[in-house]
Amino acid sequence: MKVMPKLVRTTEVISRAAGWVGVSACVLIMLLVTANVVSRFLVKAIPGTLEMTQSLMVVTVAMLLAYTQARRGHVNIEFVVDRLPSGLQRALYIISLVLVLGFTVLLAWQGWNMGLVALDVKDASSSPPYVPNYPAKLIFAIGLSLFCLQILMDIWQRIVKSLAKGELNAPSA
Repeated sequence: MKVMPKLVRTTEVISRAAGWVGVSACVLIMLLVTANVVSRFLVKAIPGTLEMTQSLMVVTVAMLLAYTQARRGHVNIEFVVDRLPSGLQRALYIISLVLVLGFTVLLAWQGWNMGLVALDVKDASSSPPYVPNYPAKLIFAIGLSLFCLQILMDIWQRIVKSLAKGELNAPSA
């Protein structure tokens, strides 16, 4: 039983670190686009800005998925669920996490397949300066895998709390 709290804590630390990577990528996007706009007026545009920005967007989104899940920041639509009995609300929350986990596992699996193939062929943009695409594809898979791990930890925590209290707990709105 003592292993899981450490795993939950480790997952939170990893999610927070991934969140900082995502935020840093977003800052890099802002700096790159600003530098490109300024350089376009002074000399000429920075080659590969579009490709680098696209890759950094993937890093931003993928790395912030687990962080957002850890902070319960994803959108919840509770219009119908709020009208259900509290026990059913709690059960539906865990069921929804399991469904999201199943879907995300499939996405991560295919993301790893896509990323490893891209790495194998050294996938890059089709025009100069030939920005590599495979790092973004691998980071996409890593981000989805971290998201899966965070969902697993959330499911685990909900089940443990449910067993301790004799009921299932829904997230506070």
